[in-house]
Amino acid sequence: MSIHLELRSYRGGDRHRHDYSQILLPMQGAMRLDVEGHRSVVSSQCVAIIPREHEHDFEPTADCSMLILDVEAGAFAGEAEPALLRDPVPSLTRVEPWLWRMFRQLGAEVEAGACRPSDAARMAMAGLQLIQPTVAPRPLSRAEGRVLDVAHEGGAGSVAEMARTAGLGQSRFHALFRATTGQSPKQSQLTRLFDEAAEQLVKTALPVSEIAYALGYQNASSFNRQFKRRFGLTPSEFRAASRSR
Repeated sequence: MSIHLELRSYRGGDRHRHDYSQILLPMQGAMRLDVEGHRSVVSSQCVAIIPREHEHDFEPTADCSMLILDVEAGAFAGEAEPALLRDPVPSLTRVEPWLWRMFRQLGAEVEAGACRPSDAARMAMAGLQLIQPTVAPRPLSRAEGRVLDVAHEGGAGSVAEMARTAGLGQSRFHALFRATTGQSPKQSQLTRLFDEAAEQLVKTALPVSEIAYALGYQNASSFNRQFKRRFGLTPSEFRAASRSR
């Protein structure tokens, strides 16, 4: 099979097309996708298909990370092709929770370098064989669009402030934010916060305590605990590991 698998982070979109089909499995964050007028939100527990030669554009959230499979024409040559790829139109399909956990674990293995991309691609395609395509992608509602606009702008401020910006009540905003991005507003803010912390740890020599205070923490110990919960390493261990690599 001629299939390329890669874990990619996105910071911005551009309209383009390619001569292979593309499969998107969101590992983190979300993406607003427009494939020749087919608009949808690619978020947790779903898989998106962009058929070959289809012009498309996208808007990712700040923390967007996708497990991507680029599938060339004739890649299956004698092997069973997943049903998701047989229809030459864009699609967005929900994934069963148990199968989604498998894709998430596969993404973690690829990110950690514990699995060869070629082996991971075969495992991913085996999982995709178990998914039946939906009839058509669900259109993006106006309320979901406003919620994603807030998320794209960085989701700063309290939930109440973000809800007001989106023109929604807090409970509805919270529910739509989770449904469209795969995270709660608080989780999304923490993700951006710790991604910024990780970048400062790698690119600067600032003391850990100074980074913690600049990000709004009252004490470094709380920052250290939450950082380790997210990355599995303390800030100091993370900095040392990144420098050794």
